[in-house]
Amino acid sequence: MSLLDDFSRFSAISSAHVFPKMRLMARDHEPDLVAGSGELRVVSTNLFEFALIGEPGNPAYVFEQMRRQKADRYDGLSRFRLVLEDDDGTEYAGGWTVPSIRTGDGAWTFEGETESFMGGGRSEPTPTGSTEVRFLIPTRHHAAQLLAHFVTTARDRMPPEPRFDLKALGQTLTFRFDRAMSMLTISTPASESLPLTYTENWLGEPLRILFGQLVFPRMVARVQSDGHAMLAARPSPPWTRDSDWTALWVDENAGWDKAGFWTLYAALLTHIATARTEHGPNFEANPVTRFHEEVIQATRGSRWVWAMTLASSIEGLVLMLYPRGTRREDADLEANTDLICHIRAWSGDHAKKEAAIRAVQRTAEITTAVAMRALVADAAITRDQVKAWQKVRHAVMHGNLVSPYSSQEDDETLIALADLMRALIRRIVGVGPVAGDAARPANA
Repeated sequence: MSLLDDFSRFSAISSAHVFPKMRLMARDHEPDLVAGSGELRVVSTNLFEFALIGEPGNPAYVFEQMRRQKADRYDGLSRFRLVLEDDDGTEYAGGWTVPSIRTGDGAWTFEGETESFMGGGRSEPTPTGSTEVRFLIPTRHHAAQLLAHFVTTARDRMPPEPRFDLKALGQTLTFRFDRAMSMLTISTPASESLPLTYTENWLGEPLRILFGQLVFPRMVARVQSDGHAMLAARPSPPWTRDSDWTALWVDENAGWDKAGFWTLYAALLTHIATARTEHGPNFEANPVTRFHEEVIQATRGSRWVWAMTLASSIEGLVLMLYPRGTRREDADLEANTDLICHIRAWSGDHAKKEAAIRAVQRTAEITTAVAMRALVADAAITRDQVKAWQKVRHAVMHGNLVSPYSSQEDDETLIALADLMRALIRRIVGVGPVAGDAARPANA
């Protein structure tokens, strides 16, 4: 039995949980604001609400803490931490919050919102520890049908419940999909390539890219090797069909290609997990994921926002393949040096000289346009996709509005941009394109 099976009661929508002890903490090593009792309510997959009733020991201290928070609202540590304790003495973390206050002659009421809920647990010790995450998959979304088809094992080895084991990064990731609960579970032993804490975020990033949805884990279990576990219920944004057409896995002919789907998931996860910053593994989302997230969220806006975000994200992806400052193989560096020396000898305006020198220096670097020509020559992207990007890039970025209405010409441009984004992501993670029909925007 998974630790998350019992903990899932704290993620059930519209459920309410009474706690005999609740308190609001200020900064580390500072006194609490208030202690009392109250209730935690699960409002949605994105939100918890709480009500704490208690009498502050020092009302002036409470008002001073609230004043400090408002004065420095961009300092996350100025928020307050909600701590809850049940009848058994088990303590839970209710997340960061900025409550409202209703004062009284005795007890005060502190009410607010929070996004997460965390607790502890105990499991059997293992050599490495493990990570388990659970995702809500809307029943009527086509992703539910895909996963029901993909998360399966050969019939002659069928376990008690459907599962799929994926080899990636030297580990075996186990996928389970409960269609009745519309819940996808991914679990993996911890390892050097899939370390605790980082992995719980990494496992969902390929799903966001593949499905074109803000897929974040609803529940997380981070289990140490000694059996101690951190359990969490986290925000899980609702899905919208408006962004389906931005998904990486949209090809209608390859849509039921089970092997292709898992190959792409593994390639995305490998790219995400092996990326490094100057400080080590990346706890935040990978740039590929971030660009895709921006496009997903842009579909909730106007078509002009779609066009701008797609064009900018595409440029960002190209720069991942050809970082700024990358030298062109055909650059004539000697001629550039001679020309720069000639410009420096000119006795005219200094600012103009520097601008001319920078322009000459840029001719030796791979620009986005030059990079795209190289990608076309390598058959990674098409000329039509590049033309669509050039058309949009040079228009929308300079204040030219895109028509708010659907038309064949405009839709074909947006579709070409989405196809270009998909082709670049496949190039970055090293998985080639597939043939088939492109997806269309939802209101096309």
